[in-house]
Amino acid sequence: MPDPTRPPLAGKTLTPDQADAARLAVGLAEAGDFTGAAAAARAIPPGHPVGALVALEVSFLRGEPVAAGALALARTNPGYASAWAFLALAARGEGDARGALVAARTAAGLQPDAGWDRMASEIEAGIVGGLLAEGQARLDAGDPQGALDRAQDASRIAPENGAARLLSVRAFLAQGDAHRAAELVPALPDSGDGLELKGRVAEALGQWDLAAEFFGRLPASYPHRCELLAEARQRARFADAPPYLRKAMGESPLNRKGLAAIIAWEVPSLAASAGGAVPVLEDVVQLPEGRDIVTVARAGVMPGDPIARRFAPERTVTPRELATALERLAKVLGKPAPVWCGADEHGCRRLPELVDGESAAELVLDVAGQGGEPCPHR
Repeated sequence: MPDPTRPPLAGKTLTPDQADAARLAVGLAEAGDFTGAAAAARAIPPGHPVGALVALEVSFLRGEPVAAGALALARTNPGYASAWAFLALAARGEGDARGALVAARTAAGLQPDAGWDRMASEIEAGIVGGLLAEGQARLDAGDPQGALDRAQDASRIAPENGAARLLSVRAFLAQGDAHRAAELVPALPDSGDGLELKGRVAEALGQWDLAAEFFGRLPASYPHRCELLAEARQRARFADAPPYLRKAMGESPLNRKGLAAIIAWEVPSLAASAGGAVPVLEDVVQLPEGRDIVTVARAGVMPGDPIARRFAPERTVTPRELATALERLAKVLGKPAPVWCGADEHGCRRLPELVDGESAAELVLDVAGQGGEPCPHR
């Protein structure tokens, strides 16, 4: 029990005998001697705040509900530190965690060296932890607004709580509100989760270079770091690409003009190797991919039909045709010829069953020696 005579006090100054009686009454009640406690308390002047607190503490030790009376006493005597400390205990015992938190913080401010700040921290942690757990459950259940409400409630209670900020950002992103999420980014910690969220906000805003920077700062052991970084770097490369190239990257199945555009973009040095005669391809003249098609045709990577003077730009690329183009690309660049996987081979490159823009780009980079280490399978 809080010492009812510990300064700062309220009411008239007690005599030493009266103060001793107040402490004795509480001590006897703690020992279970409520008759002795009542007798000792009679030495305290009637109506004195210390006497009122002693009576409340004795009732509390009897197991009686006293939070309402404790609140009234503390409000009537706002500078009485022990009354606020007792209110924190009583409110907490009756399930009013938020009321207990306010009381404990007030007591800690009035009695900085009494340890009530530890109680305040414990109560705060319990409230905030419950809010964040419920908020995450709401988010997992597809209720981002419910998650946001609880995260913001937690932030009002504990403004510096990093987990509450993280949950708020996740909720904003789940709502598709990247700009509101971005407002919280400066306050996010540089922890693994914080850096991932910073990167995801940058992604949502289309800032792929910035996303790659954040993902690159993740610890090497962070789950899915490689995939996050690879995706951001790939998106960053294509952020300023012409529209026809971005379209080709998303195509499935991929056509010949799309493959030509991807090869020319991913291997810009190919233009210097395109030393053959400029082909006349009548079906590419008006295409935005025309220059790229001429580049890959001159380099011998994807030749057209010189007799019919056609490239067949709309024709779907088959896995075998992709393999042939990549073999020719490796030869032009002076790179090792790719080895394609059979049924049970290892250390080889696997062709997709259906050629799409993304898989074609990965293989082009791989064959050209610009793809880096692939992400390990998890």
